[in-house]
Amino acid sequence: MSKTITDSQLNKIAKMIRNWPQEEAFNWNNICTASKSFLSYVPTRQALSKKPIVKNAYHVKKEELRKAITMVKDVPRPQSMLDAMNKIERLQRENDALRSELAKMAEIAQRFIYNASIAGISQQRLMAPLPKVRRG
Repeated sequence: MSKTITDSQLNKIAKMIRNWPQEEAFNWNNICTASKSFLSYVPTRQALSKKPIVKNAYHVKKEELRKAITMVKDVPRPQSMLDAMNKIERLQRENDALRSELAKMAEIAQRFIYNASIAGISQQRLMAPLPKVRRG
């Protein structure tokens, strides 16, 4: 005779499904195998799919994975591994340059804020929106 699955166990299984790693195959067989850690036995697909909370978590995750695949589908793929490595290197250099520029801008902003506070400018006045340009 099969064991009853408690609500607590169902919630844990649903949470496991929601947090399923993308690099691991997402199917009922793997879900059943992974559920053993919560149930101390491997349930059948039918036993889990009868539970609305698990079934809903499964469908939501499956749709999330489908959307991720369609988003990546239109991204152009490099012709070779060398092209991919060159692109990664270029993007890393660009990322480093942008981080450096952002750090410099943050330093300038800190200097402006400090100098404004010395001059007695309040934070409200400092953060006031720019006046609208009246052309006439």
